[in-house]
Amino acid sequence: MRGRKQTESQPRPPASAPAPAAQSRTRLLLVDYENVQQVELGRLDESYRAIIFVGQSQKNIPLELVTAAQKMGSRVEWHKVSGDGRNALDFVIACHLGRVYERAPRPECIVLSHDKGFDPLLKYLNAAGMKCRRVNSVLELSATATAAEEPNIKRVVEVLGRSEKRSRPRKRKTLAQAIAAMFQKQLSRQDIDHIIDALMAKKLVAESNGIITYEF
Repeated sequence: MRGRKQTESQPRPPASAPAPAAQSRTRLLLVDYENVQQVELGRLDESYRAIIFVGQSQKNIPLELVTAAQKMGSRVEWHKVSGDGRNALDFVIACHLGRVYERAPRPECIVLSHDKGFDPLLKYLNAAGMKCRRVNSVLELSATATAAEEPNIKRVVEVLGRSEKRSRPRKRKTLAQAIAAMFQKQLSRQDIDHIIDALMAKKLVAESNGIITYEF
């Protein structure tokens, strides 16, 4: 009888122990800050963590980026790369990707960079079962444009839409020049890059092997 009471008093293990939802939906954004300085962290939801890789020669960080990073708290890390050299920061990001994928659970990794040199590595990792990709802009992760962005995007679409597709710019550089001309060169380079990234995020424009194609 005593033994029966002891058995009944023992705690029963739960029927199942699912992994926390926060872990299963974690995404890691690795920012190539030498290549992309327009990093809109405010567009990221709470499922994202971010690591911002800064080159040795980069001395100044915009207040807007620092403020947005502070709001994310411990979900943002800064990595200063020591040593100059071509692709030095890229190699550090590649190394960090390998270290991330050695651990469990494995997050989805997104590299924020215009550098297509990452693509063969990411293709290899995906083939090995890792979930990763490259984006040109945070807008591709949150494609909803703000009201302030819409008029400029709408104007670019309208102007380009009046021309035949075969006569439209075929390279990102010439597309940027065309947009600058539309606004009488009143836009900054960052503003122009932002418009192009928004067009890509909205799937209105695509880039493959350095060639721009249009979906409108």
